[in-house]
Amino acid sequence: MRVFVLRADYGRYTDVFRNNNYIGIGWFDEINPIQEKWDLTDKDFLKEKYREKYKEDANMRVNQNVGQIYRFINDLKIGDIVISPYNTNELLIGKITGDLYFENDNSSPYPWRKKMEWIKDKVNRHSFSQPVQNTLKATLTCFEVKQKQEIFENLGFEVDKSKIRKEIKFDTKSVYELIKNKFLQLDPTEFELLVSYLLRTLGFEPTQEIGKVGDGGIDFEGVLDVNGIASINLQVQVKRYEKSSIGELEIRSFRGALKEDFQGCFITLSKFQKKAIESSSKNGYKNIQLIDGMKFIELFIQQYDEIIDVIMGEDNDELLDKLQFKKSLLPL
Repeated sequence: MRVFVLRADYGRYTDVFRNNNYIGIGWFDEINPIQEKWDLTDKDFLKEKYREKYKEDANMRVNQNVGQIYRFINDLKIGDIVISPYNTNELLIGKITGDLYFENDNSSPYPWRKKMEWIKDKVNRHSFSQPVQNTLKATLTCFEVKQKQEIFENLGFEVDKSKIRKEIKFDTKSVYELIKNKFLQLDPTEFELLVSYLLRTLGFEPTQEIGKVGDGGIDFEGVLDVNGIASINLQVQVKRYEKSSIGELEIRSFRGALKEDFQGCFITLSKFQKKAIESSSKNGYKNIQLIDGMKFIELFIQQYDEIIDVIMGEDNDELLDKLQFKKSLLPL
């Protein structure tokens, strides 16, 4: 039995899921894939069909969306637990009771469906531990929750206590150095991809592929969705190197390259000099969000499971191999 989160447009359709005892996902809403006898286990076939319908979508968006569809169809099985958030705090939790079916009845924009038996309603996210709360905050449409034993315990299921992870004492500095060294072994493009994957777990939707922005050192751009309340146009600059710190000149140059209606985020494995930090929030100028090496590694640890899910959805096996860690090493 596995545990998944499935979002319904930031909770807009969670009541529909509850009242009609199903969960669903959208995209191919005019086509009944079951009647058409599509091979729904073939991800490349699904990508081909997706591109026929959404010709303007960049490869990164195609991979992301098809990955969500594929996971819903093939990974969510009868007996698995699904959490559907109403909002940032309240959750609907149930169990899948039926196989995939297609029904376009206008109750929601999600015609690819699976029947549900709801177990708990209006569960407070804060009733879970901080690591589980962090996982549930991810803005991906469909992803797996690895801390399933705690979810089972909350639902009143019988739990094997030996499988619940105990607190582990570790040398924080050694762990962070281990992760940083892994990052430094990535080539610049791989590290930029990693940054984009991490941001996607936090609600960022890329609108330009890596390396295609080509303006003033900006590596990629997109839209950051803040819990379905607001959207921020964001351009990102990434510096993988760690030997030299980032100074005021780099911040000013980055700010000057930003498009008029975009905010900026500067990410590095290095550190920011004092004047760079002061310049990032200078009165009368666009604020630049700064993420140094320590903060980036903290975010990586916090979002590790979701990042791995995104990489798997992208079929980036080479990067996946380079970023696998023993979970006991990570202070999750």
